[in-house]
Amino acid sequence: MTGVTVAIAAVAGAASGLGAGAAAVWLERHERLEEEELEERRAYEQECAREAEAAAAEGREVPSPAPWKSESYGWTWLERWLAPLLGAAGWAAFTAHDPRSVGLLIHLLWCTVFVLVVVFDVKHRLILNRVTYPATVVALAVSPFSPGLTFPHALAGAVAVYVVFVVQSLFLGGSVLGMGDAKLGAVVGATTGLGLDSRHLGAVYAVIAAVLIGGVAAAVLLVTRIRGLKDPIPYGPFLCAGAALIMYVGPAGT
Repeated sequence: MTGVTVAIAAVAGAASGLGAGAAAVWLERHERLEEEELEERRAYEQECAREAEAAAAEGREVPSPAPWKSESYGWTWLERWLAPLLGAAGWAAFTAHDPRSVGLLIHLLWCTVFVLVVVFDVKHRLILNRVTYPATVVALAVSPFSPGLTFPHALAGAVAVYVVFVVQSLFLGGSVLGMGDAKLGAVVGATTGLGLDSRHLGAVYAVIAAVLIGGVAAAVLLVTRIRGLKDPIPYGPFLCAGAALIMYVGPAGT
């Protein structure tokens, strides 16, 4: 690919990222997330008020309630800047790496989907069924045309990663991986594939890459005190990064 082609792809990727950001804003409104938070905050404040009244009536010290941590809604730096940046980087990288084919278009599609997942999960710590269910179906449908994949490999990858994540979530009580992560795991498995031979372990490599990337990122966030030990860290972005990395080097792991 020429430099001009890659530059055009970067611009188009930025536009696709901006579109993914717009989709994220639409989804949060459609899911009525802000209304749900307002209801939860009112319930929390009422509970704090009842506890304060009970403490005052009993002559105890009135407890100081923990401040409510509000989420952000609408257009933020995530949709305006991070999403276009990720889209531009992903589209440029795959355009420079892949030959001109249907496979390249499929990879660009997943770049855009992953940008949407990353933005929404970072912002709300949620991975929506409205995204993962259709994405899994599409991944299976296009698997015969995806580089290094077949439908059996995509199906096996989706089922294997989903089952492993569900089992882990049940054993750990969702403290590390939630059901949203498990459903995203099905997308990761379907886009990277899994076979019985050692040449088709893309889903395994994608999960390992996600764990390694997540571990490094968590360490950096803790050291820089951007996050504390008790602060939740969304895992969806690391799964997306692992899947994108394996798609880039080859879903078959070769």
